Amino acid sequence: MNNYPYKNWMTTASAIDALTLGEVLWPGAHNAGLDYDFSYPAYLQPAKNWFVCQDGPFIQQLSEGVRAFDLRLHSDEHWLGIKKFHTFHGLKLFRGRSLSELIKSLEVFLDEHPGEFVVLDIHELKGVDNKPFDYQGLHQVIMNHLAPRLIPRSNSHLTLGQLKQADSRQRVVLASEWHPDFNSPLYWPNIRHEWSGSDITSPEQLKQHITKTLANPPRSGTLWSLSATSYGELAGVKRITNELDQWFGPDSGWAPKCSIINADFIGGTPLIEYCQQINHAKGLRKARG
Repeated sequence: MNNYPYKNWMTTASAIDALTLGEVLWPGAHNAGLDYDFSYPAYLQPAKNWFVCQDGPFIQQLSEGVRAFDLRLHSDEHWLGIKKFHTFHGLKLFRGRSLSELIKSLEVFLDEHPGEFVVLDIHELKGVDNKPFDYQGLHQVIMNHLAPRLIPRSNSHLTLGQLKQADSRQRVVLASEWHPDFNSPLYWPNIRHEWSGSDITSPEQLKQHITKTLANPPRSGTLWSLSATSYGELAGVKRITNELDQWFGPDSGWAPKCSIINADFIGGTPLIEYCQQINHAKGLRKARG
């Protein structure tokens, strides 16, 4: 992890400590559990371009600067406990990395970089083979394996600096839809997603969507996710690194209006550096009053 210059970008952007979690600009990985390094079944290999959204596993994404994870989880009743839960993408439930790998990656990364914060945006929950999702099982897994890392919703008003003083381990926001069997003061409400509404989105259409959204963005200081992903009818997931560089660069004026920029293949892109610079500048302005 020493080869990644943005593995601790939140820590080195010291003025960010003046911001609350809702004021931070977060670089987010769309469908974070589906990446090119994962071993998919042979029959899925030809379709990878349609559902793979990141280059490497969770630990690589963290090391490259990703701080918000867009997650879809399914529960497979053929397994028990934490092994039951995996990420997926699409109506066919293309299966990706496991929840256990995500939690282990967070443990390793945050032990090494205790000044970094992470948002887990659990965007969708589904059972396999039309069976209901196991909300109670997921709650038990979170309580057993991740609870000491979670920031209580009641601390949402605190700045990052105050959160660091309050607890040395609580660095993770877990947000999800409410369910009576998945309910805790540690869980944050479902994060609002702003996306184009179309599964086939060209870069030009995506730019129009972002322009429209940011003309009247959700209320400042709240967590919300802006879709910055593009899909083509034939090519599947498109890499739009150059477009993201132009749209969210320091001079564009777009990035400061955002909360989570949810993009494909985001690790190591210039967007990470822009988030660092913008958060540092926002923190300095807030500290000056």
